[in-house]
Amino acid sequence: MKLLYILAETNDFWSSRLPLALAVKEKGCEVHLAAPGAARDSKLKEFGFHGHDLPPARNGFSTSAAVKNIFAIKKLLRNLKPDIAHTFTLKYSLLAGLAACRAKNTRHVFTIAGLGYLFSDSGIKSKILLCIAAPFLKHALHKAETVTFQNTDDMQILIRKNFLRAENSVLIRGSGVDLQKFSPRNNTESDPPLVLMPTRLVHDKGISIFIAMAEILRKRRIFARFQIAGGVTEHNPLAITKVEMERMVAGTNVEWIGRVDDMPALYARATLVVYPSWYREGIPRVLLEAAASGKAVVTTDHPGCREAVIYNETGLLVPVKNAEATADAVESILKNYDLRKKMESAGRTLAEREFGIDKVVAETLKIYRL
Repeated sequence: MKLLYILAETNDFWSSRLPLALAVKEKGCEVHLAAPGAARDSKLKEFGFHGHDLPPARNGFSTSAAVKNIFAIKKLLRNLKPDIAHTFTLKYSLLAGLAACRAKNTRHVFTIAGLGYLFSDSGIKSKILLCIAAPFLKHALHKAETVTFQNTDDMQILIRKNFLRAENSVLIRGSGVDLQKFSPRNNTESDPPLVLMPTRLVHDKGISIFIAMAEILRKRRIFARFQIAGGVTEHNPLAITKVEMERMVAGTNVEWIGRVDDMPALYARATLVVYPSWYREGIPRVLLEAAASGKAVVTTDHPGCREAVIYNETGLLVPVKNAEATADAVESILKNYDLRKKMESAGRTLAEREFGIDKVVAETLKIYRL
């Protein structure tokens, strides 16, 4: 049995999909990965996987990039003849669905890990793109045997707008978290307290709100350090460049520490995690990692984010784009040691119960019928 995974980049495979691929391989299946640069990724051969190149996707939803990818996926489906093809973003589900018109013996599984730029941005460009893409997206999603979602809001939006059939939709909450890699560590927190925002550099993740929140707390004489951890991304129209990021934090009390390879160690030093996003994500992986690491969380009452938090038990929810409310929530946790410790313990329990990677893998294998 052949399984083909189609992703925007190999980094996503290694950071989020490797446990699933290993479980599939243990079932005796042949695992293939299609992504830009995958054929040159030597690590795939080390694991016994097969890599196939796709055209670069840095031009977003440009017509030329989309057409090149559709034809590349169509050719790969025709030559490889996988039993299952599984995509993990709305964009690649669209491209794979349009490429699948003659792949009659391939079962398609689409994972919508958030509705992304087309549905989160309120600008005229995204609205025009959505109008253009809508009929193609409906056609593509109807090609899938199963479409999985990470939160109910995203699933209901696409069902209500007739992008897909309800009977083909399945909820799998998040991409899962490695509960051994991300776990509570004793006596590692920074002094003074460290308020951490782990994120990709995208405007709608709420980076400007985090910076404004830190400034409000400085004026209130709340003694803490504020750090943003995350590298530059090239695949999103809402991305923040290195120059823009440096300008945003210049003269503030926020440190931008860039990409961090050892995230478990960084979570261990943090006092709490703040993620003021209004981006249309499935369930943000950083919130699952924070909970598994035993950290209290402040995030927005927004689709995806709120699914990772039990309000007043594992963290606090605040309105989107509201730096004042975010500052209030952070201050209340920093000043209440007992509340924070209860949230840390409850967060770890929630991660163990709902978000372990083994649970996500098992639910996905059921969809594969393995």
